[in-house]
Amino acid sequence: MILEYRKFLFLLLILPFMGLSQSEGEDLKIGMVFSGGGAKCLSQIGALRVIEESGVEIDYVSGTSMGAIIGGLYSMGYTVDEIEAYMKKVDWEALLGNDIPRNRLTYFDRKAEDRYLLTFPIVNNRPQLPSGINYAQYILKQLSYLTQKSYQYQDFSEFPIPFLCVATNLENGEMEIFENGRLIDALRASSAFPSLFTPYLLNDKLYVDGGVTNNFPATPLKAKGMDYIIGVDVQDVLYKKEDLNSVVRILEQTSSFIKANEYLKQLDSIDLVISPNIPEAGLTTFDLFDTIVARGERAARLHMAQLKLLAKKQKSRKRKKVNALPLERFFANKIKIQGNENSSRSFILGKLRIDEKEWVEIAKLENGLDRLYGSKYFENVDYTLTPLDSGYLITLRVREKKSLSQFRIGLHYDSDYKSGLLINYTQRNLLFQNSRLSFDLAVGDNPRINLDYFVDRGLLPTLGFKFRSNRFETRLYNDSRKPINELTYLDYSIDFFLQSTFKDAYAIGGGVQLEGVDISQNLSVLEEDNLNSDYINYYGFIDFDSFNKTNFPSRGFKFSAMARIIAPQENLSSFYVPSSVVDATYSQVIPVSSSLNIIATVFGGSVIGKDVEYPYNIFFGSMGRNYINYIKPFVGYRYMELQGRSGAYFKLDVNYQFLRNHYLIAKGNVGKLEETSFGELFGTDILLDGYSLGYSYDSPLGPLEFHLSGSTNHRDIYTYLSLGFWF
Repeated sequence: MILEYRKFLFLLLILPFMGLSQSEGEDLKIGMVFSGGGAKCLSQIGALRVIEESGVEIDYVSGTSMGAIIGGLYSMGYTVDEIEAYMKKVDWEALLGNDIPRNRLTYFDRKAEDRYLLTFPIVNNRPQLPSGINYAQYILKQLSYLTQKSYQYQDFSEFPIPFLCVATNLENGEMEIFENGRLIDALRASSAFPSLFTPYLLNDKLYVDGGVTNNFPATPLKAKGMDYIIGVDVQDVLYKKEDLNSVVRILEQTSSFIKANEYLKQLDSIDLVISPNIPEAGLTTFDLFDTIVARGERAARLHMAQLKLLAKKQKSRKRKKVNALPLERFFANKIKIQGNENSSRSFILGKLRIDEKEWVEIAKLENGLDRLYGSKYFENVDYTLTPLDSGYLITLRVREKKSLSQFRIGLHYDSDYKSGLLINYTQRNLLFQNSRLSFDLAVGDNPRINLDYFVDRGLLPTLGFKFRSNRFETRLYNDSRKPINELTYLDYSIDFFLQSTFKDAYAIGGGVQLEGVDISQNLSVLEEDNLNSDYINYYGFIDFDSFNKTNFPSRGFKFSAMARIIAPQENLSSFYVPSSVVDATYSQVIPVSSSLNIIATVFGGSVIGKDVEYPYNIFFGSMGRNYINYIKPFVGYRYMELQGRSGAYFKLDVNYQFLRNHYLIAKGNVGKLEETSFGELFGTDILLDGYSLGYSYDSPLGPLEFHLSGSTNHRDIYTYLSLGFWF
């Protein structure tokens, strides 16, 4: 029995060398195959470093998914160090979330972003489930950058190291081998992991991740005449029941069943398998970057003796070293646009903000891609560069969305407005190009309606329409801060306005508003009449918003100001003496470190002329957002507790991220609020203040926040709770 065991052990030891003995005296052609595996494929970088160190020269490369991306870059001429350096710079969280910076969105989408929990495209007048979590625009943008210099090759066999990758035809389930065309397309198709990324449309065929049919493409490499094939395999064995605790792992498990038989077939064509042991890693654990790369290097070093023997069986290839690194600046001689059927060239170039016959920084070009994608008219936007006699041709390819309408849902709870379900319908290009219709219906304890329609012509002033209605309950307080009545507030308004936008961040305009307000008392404590009034209001405004995120921004500032003439009227036939209200708010992010940011806010507002009726006074109190009219959050007091003609405050929000998605929040504000003019506001000794300490968690339903607040002016401590995106 012992003798048999020794024979078996001896066979295992010599098996990797059997291919060598058969090729004694020959110049071995060595192929390299990279499996798919998401973040785990980073270990292939470490393995490549060891293979190069051994002296082995690769004659052909194949790969799937993330393995195809690493293999494709290496084949183009990127060094191992260059691949590692680039991969370290990638914002993997943004890549997986397909995050487009908020300041690249259009002005209107920027205001509406981060309100909705779920989005469904409307096709044939019916909401449909999206075909994936995201369209992988971030990936395409990065691939456009990385594969810039692939223009010089007619097909992938002409790369410094010939290359192929595989994808899966979604219609018939067959594997397709990519050996020519745009490298961007091949890599995007190969890495379209089902459910995480949408299928990729290419030449009227839909493709998903090559790993669905062949996650370790060795046989296509064998067909290229390779004598010896090395594989770096990062595929997982099947998870145990207790480990199936996330959506990503469940997707991995189900796909593993399908791939198991094909995997065994591919192993028959591989002579040496390097299998890094990374049990703690998964498809999306890019935060373990250094650990994963090191494990790949460690696994390859176990085979160093075999690799060195392989190197001795090769003749020197003397391949010419090429610089595959992308350009950072170039002269744009000409711009060509492909795929735009419903979008005009002027609209696309207006978002791109690049002209022909000018020098272009890559950062500027990528910002333009973000703006185009952020316009919501396109599923994907990418580019290629081709050298001309002078400068380069930019070929910009856009893939327009089949449906420009969508149905969205949001959920929210807060201590002021209680629970609400937000239902939204958005339609673009209704009646006019570059138009946007949005209808919001908030159903809950305090229902709200918002309807907006606007045509975006940039600097050219354009007419817009808006309808709004709000219903909520509030309280009146006496001088001792005791509630003395409850009010139900109901308003409705129609606006017609002209507006210009600049660089998708600035808006300036003015309009006329017809508004009706109905305020009824819930308690018969005060001997006052209920308010039921109509108004015609005229206003002008300016608004700027460059925050990079709605919640916990780390850079940017916001400024808004409005002057409004408020005129009571009856039936548009009787008009009364008007008053005016002027207000302005400025907020600035002060980044202290990568995890600590301060937001400073200054507000000032005042009634000019005779007193205005109750709805147009300035109110301070509570900690919510998106209040109407001149209701302003002020820590340390209850919702709409403080009321006056003129008010001003200074506020600091300190946000500290101590763990991923977990924040500690400290807030403080000081201010004044008086029944006098703004000029006399600072003559009083009465100073309002407030402070709070809170915690926030970025949950799947939106931010979950809890705060405790108080003031030196009273002994009360208040709690504030909110969950979900604000709307």
